[in-house]
Formats: sequence, structure tokens, C-alpha cells
Amino acid sequence: METVLLIVAFVLGVLSFFEPCTIATHTLFAVRAHHDPLNRRALALAQLVLSRIGLLALIFGVAAAIGLTALSAQAAMLMLGVIGLVYLVSRKVYLPVPHLEFFRLVPRHAALPQGLKLGLTLPACTLPLVLIVGMLSALTQQPAVAVLAGGVFALMFSLPTLWGGMHGLGADARVFLGRSAALSPYLTTALLWGVALFIWKTGY
Repeated sequence: METVLLIVAFVLGVLSFFEPCTIATHTLFAVRAHHDPLNRRALALAQLVLSRIGLLALIFGVAAAIGLTALSAQAAMLMLGVIGLVYLVSRKVYLPVPHLEFFRLVPRHAALPQGLKLGLTLPACTLPLVLIVGMLSALTQQPAVAVLAGGVFALMFSLPTLWGGMHGLGADARVFLGRSAALSPYLTTALLWGVALFIWKTGY
């Protein structure tokens, strides 16, 4: 289960960046950071990554500490199927799901650097992916592994922004990101439904 948790955190962390409600804000942040002097750029990117690692490590660590003794194959299959359907519907119908802006819990949050604000925000389209990793963390009941999964998820989520911030985004990269944002919900849906089908066929 621990290995599965880390693999899922890696894959879903990558997908999180390419979701439509995420990619625009992160691309803009990367472009702005790239035009800053190197020291300011490095600080902004470090704030983004470290705050995101801290947030997700805390969430998944708490989930593991609380624990979840079991999840039936039927419940897991239903959950993945419904989440996949939500991603599919969201391509055609606007779903008013808010971002979770944890930075607002910080006193005088308006003055926080943009990197911290972005790192302490979970965009709406990433919430189902975070939920999946959180539930797997709860099933492992091993907080140390769950904290590691939070770091893996956060790092993979942030890696494209780090690259863009340090190296810039040319025309080809922007075209690729635009196409990725359009296709990623379908890919996410296919992945979730594929796993649900696997659970149905194998009985988990």
C-alpha cells in the first residue's frame, strides 16, 4: 500500500499542474518570476514549493494519523467513477467549486508574497486528486509515508512552474501547455475510470 500511495501521489501530482484551473495561474506566475532578478526569482519559487510541500504533507499526514481501516472495492470504484464523471462534465458545464485558499488563515494574508499564496492554495480542479491521495494516506495509517507522499505530490505539482520560472516559456511551450489544459481532464477521466474498471475486474 505504501508503494501504491507514492506512485499515485507522483502521477496525480503531475496531472494537478495540467488541469485547466491550475495551468493558467501557474504559467503566469512562472512568466513573472522569470523576469525577476535571479535572487528574487529563486526566493519566489522556493516559497511556492516549500509552502505547498508543507501544506500537503500536513494534510496527508493528518489523514494517515486519523486512519481509515478499510475501503470496499465497490466504494472505491464508485468514488473513482464519480470523480471521473465530474472531470468530464466540467469540460462542458461550469461547476462553482471554490479554490481552497489556506493562506487566508494567516494574519495579514494580503501582504504575503505571491509564491506563498499560490503554494497555500489548492485549485478547485485539484481537490478530487488531493482527496484520492488523502484517502490512500488514511488507509496506510503511516503518517511518515503520508508526509513523504505529500512532498512527492507537491514537488510534481510544482515542477513545471519551477522549470518555467527558471528557463522561461517560449512559444512552443505555451502551445503545448494550452493543448495540455484542453486534454488533461479527458486524460484524468480515462485514468480514473481505468482504475475503477481494474478494481471491478479484480475485486480490488
